[in-house]
Amino acid sequence: MRLEKYLVNCGLGSRRVIIEEVKNGNITVNGEIVYDERIDIEKEDVILYRGKFLKEKELKYYALYKTSGYITAMKDDNRPTVVELLPSWFPKESFFPIGRLDRDTEGLLIFTNDGDLNQKMTQPKSKVEKTYLVELFFSIKDEDIKKLELGVEINGHKCLPAKVEKVNEQAILLTIVEGKFHQVKRMIRSINNKVKYLKRMTFGKMELGNLKEGELREVLLEDLI
Repeated sequence: MRLEKYLVNCGLGSRRVIIEEVKNGNITVNGEIVYDERIDIEKEDVILYRGKFLKEKELKYYALYKTSGYITAMKDDNRPTVVELLPSWFPKESFFPIGRLDRDTEGLLIFTNDGDLNQKMTQPKSKVEKTYLVELFFSIKDEDIKKLELGVEINGHKCLPAKVEKVNEQAILLTIVEGKFHQVKRMIRSINNKVKYLKRMTFGKMELGNLKEGELREVLLEDLI
């Protein structure tokens, strides 16, 4: 395992923080100061941070049914955040949401302390699917569905092809693999329609299923990706 990955797993900080700590000579491996976070380490190696032992944290995963009215952030001075939906026992200081949902969007939101999974599920090259139930102000035409499936253009960006399942004349299930700012709303706007209601139904392999509004449930890594 790379030293960098081990230090991330121990919760020392982000990769940027870890690079700085190593650069400053704060990490020793078997009594020797190291200055390269990319070196490989073995299970039996003794790694110390400023003279103290480090312990790999236990990686955990939770699914939350986010309700409307909360922003996806761990802290905000002016607006209610998803932290207010989390139970008192939840270790808020160690966990973070993967990706985001708009304030007025509800549905599936994943919390974890696994930085690698966060990268894997949010990087565009991973092409992790997200499915949304989209209720519209106006009826959707077959040609509009075709446009979404081919990839519409929003603000000069050509979206990757989407999957569309028609629920009724004013509702669709829209599956995308990108996560641009307000992407679903902007995609719908590009076909001269408007989102009335938006709910994320799936993220990766995980489904909202029978989660109740505001409910948090622990899940397994294999449930997600």
